[in-house]
Amino acid sequence: MHHNTNKLLMKTILRLGLVLLMASLPTEQLYANDPPGQIAVSPAMVEMKIGSKPVSQSIRLKNLKKEAVTLKAEVFNWTLDNQNKLKMMPPDGQSLDQWMIINPEIFTIEPGKEQVIRFSVRPRTTPLPGEHRAIIYFTEQSPAMSPEGVEILFKLGVGVYGYADNVRHTSALEGITFDSASKTLKVDILNSGNVHTRLKGDYAIWKKGTFPGFNAINTYLNWPHNKTKPDWFIGAGSMDNTPVLPGTRRTISTRIPLPADKNGYVVTVTGTIDDTKVEKVFSVN
Repeated sequence: MHHNTNKLLMKTILRLGLVLLMASLPTEQLYANDPPGQIAVSPAMVEMKIGSKPVSQSIRLKNLKKEAVTLKAEVFNWTLDNQNKLKMMPPDGQSLDQWMIINPEIFTIEPGKEQVIRFSVRPRTTPLPGEHRAIIYFTEQSPAMSPEGVEILFKLGVGVYGYADNVRHTSALEGITFDSASKTLKVDILNSGNVHTRLKGDYAIWKKGTFPGFNAINTYLNWPHNKTKPDWFIGAGSMDNTPVLPGTRRTISTRIPLPADKNGYVVTVTGTIDDTKVEKVFSVN
């Protein structure tokens, strides 16, 4: 009994560890050498205008495994909880999931081949202005077995956003702080609009006294990988761009790889929130 319980727990952990909401990854990253579960998906996120008439979109999946894979497509309503974690919700009269029709629902992709999944949104009632959300999960139907005999259940999620007129972007940056102890940038955003918002931006780390200013920062953010960067430019990366849903206020955290140096650093944040420019400088001792 104890052995079976451990096995079930391990199975659950493996399943949860492979659940991805791929709403914020750039599409070009999805065809990497080793994508999650060796199934590549494009686009990573679907955005579409919706109204009283049906609209259609498609998603392309590619099997990079050496064996065929059978997947089942299912659609759900969702939100984000207070910890910015994905939370499944039952459908309601205005949720996108209960207006969606997917074809095919169950399919097999041969090794190296692709499958196009088409779906349509057919509202049964007039969509209220603003954002309507769904997530399409693709779940493996014949899970692989690990050498220990544990099922590895692959599950991949693609976020779908439908926008009904009139869309209102109304957000406010309440503040950006840097916690030296945890090496974490924290962005406080209030969204009073009717569609989600997010910070689209980057952080950069500089040795003290070397930051060249925001006018020159894009040169360093886009520094070629095959070119040696100045030793005073420590590095850069993308800020966490988890969405802030309509009617919520959330703090979005990004941990940065800040090395130890007794002379300290300058940390910069640059980007946009709903086309409003964001620029912030921190002096870190």
